[in-house]
Amino acid sequence: MDANKVIEYFKAMNQIPRGSGNEKAVSDWLVQFAKDRNLDVLQDEANNVIIRKPATAGYEDRPAVILQGHMDMVCEKAADSTHDFTKDPIEHIMDGEWLHANGTTLGADNGIAVAMSLAVLDSDTIQHGPLECLFTTAEETGMDGALAVKGEHLHGQYLLNIDTEVEGEFIVSCAGGCRVEVDVPAEREACPSAYDAALNLYMEGLLGGHSGIEIHKERANGNQVLARLLLDLRQQFDFQLAFFEGGTKHNAIPRNSHAQIVLKSADVPAVTKALTEAAAQFRQEFTPQDPDISIRIEPTDVPAEVYTIETAQKLIFFLYLAPNGVFGMSHSLDNLVETSNNLAIVKDNGATLSILISIRSLSEHALTYLTGKITLLAQSLGAKATVAGGYPAWEYSRGSKLEEQAIAVYKQVTGHEPTVTAIHAGLECGLLSAALPNTQMISFGPTITHAHTPQERVSVPSVERIFTYLVALLKELQ
Repeated sequence: MDANKVIEYFKAMNQIPRGSGNEKAVSDWLVQFAKDRNLDVLQDEANNVIIRKPATAGYEDRPAVILQGHMDMVCEKAADSTHDFTKDPIEHIMDGEWLHANGTTLGADNGIAVAMSLAVLDSDTIQHGPLECLFTTAEETGMDGALAVKGEHLHGQYLLNIDTEVEGEFIVSCAGGCRVEVDVPAEREACPSAYDAALNLYMEGLLGGHSGIEIHKERANGNQVLARLLLDLRQQFDFQLAFFEGGTKHNAIPRNSHAQIVLKSADVPAVTKALTEAAAQFRQEFTPQDPDISIRIEPTDVPAEVYTIETAQKLIFFLYLAPNGVFGMSHSLDNLVETSNNLAIVKDNGATLSILISIRSLSEHALTYLTGKITLLAQSLGAKATVAGGYPAWEYSRGSKLEEQAIAVYKQVTGHEPTVTAIHAGLECGLLSAALPNTQMISFGPTITHAHTPQERVSVPSVERIFTYLVALLKELQ
């Protein structure tokens, strides 16, 4: 019944809009959950929630344990979806053993962690020591909630972060990172009279995915692919760029990008043919990892203004030349990306064209090098580069008491040896370890696929198995 409650609480959470930056309602819901059960609760200025539950009888002398997950979710939807993430509940679809949403992200990342914690808090039969459940905000947009956590509010010797997406994997270290924002001055001029036609170009069909967890798959980046296409097109035809945007989240590989060009109407058939052929070439280049790349071409009204040739060149040259994807592999752990970056978002802000780049690394030295490389490229093209949003790596403490116990209980419960590894993504453990330097941490979770995309889904049997493991671990931790 406790395992069933995990799914029940998860579905209940999904009735409340909880996109990053819009967590107040779900935070209040968590507070009310605690009050309804006479549990001690704290809600801080960042809308983080801490719910405390005393130890069960006979476990008063066990070490205090923190269960931790984030309440916010990435809000992505299919192109034909009418879902409004600010007011509509998530629509759940059960497909065999998998739970997914109807054309939107599901929010299992990381609502499942919150739901598991609530099921523990609500149980009269689960045995555990003193318990603190920490639910953070804004994890997906910079870990602002974890950054606001104050160490004096938490006393756990162990922290269990339930934000890993492969069952049987224990994460004991994670990447640090930062964001670089490159601002290209958006100078415009009247559209030359020679251009009497305009086309909207939509790069579509890309898989995207989590820019940390799935960066090693070398999927196409919509912003860079479109820049490559435009630069190649420029070698054959005379046109000017009027608009460029792409990507929506700093931690999602951009699946869509959009440009508008103005050109001579006589060139439209040949340009259309060239673009169609280029899309086919990109499909070949990115097969098998991204086989459905396409470009949708739509005629539109000729705009009054276009970017100057210099502005367009700065933007396209930067996107064409900038590193993107895997920058270096770890020499300490097999098959692990050490350093990478994601050309995540291009946004026309009127006065500037802003390019947001997310950089990750397990190495502070490599992080500094890649950040400097991108900054220098921007400056050489006459753009401004600003580094912000830095967060620390979670460094591995080999052979901790928590790791030893977690592995032993997992083998006892499942009969299998877990994989102990690091992750090329920024878990909140990096920030929380700074606030809680004496707390041992480990991260695990059920199998979730295609996080941060409308194809996100979670394995319900995996949820049940991981919850069973969590219950056993809470009982055995010493």
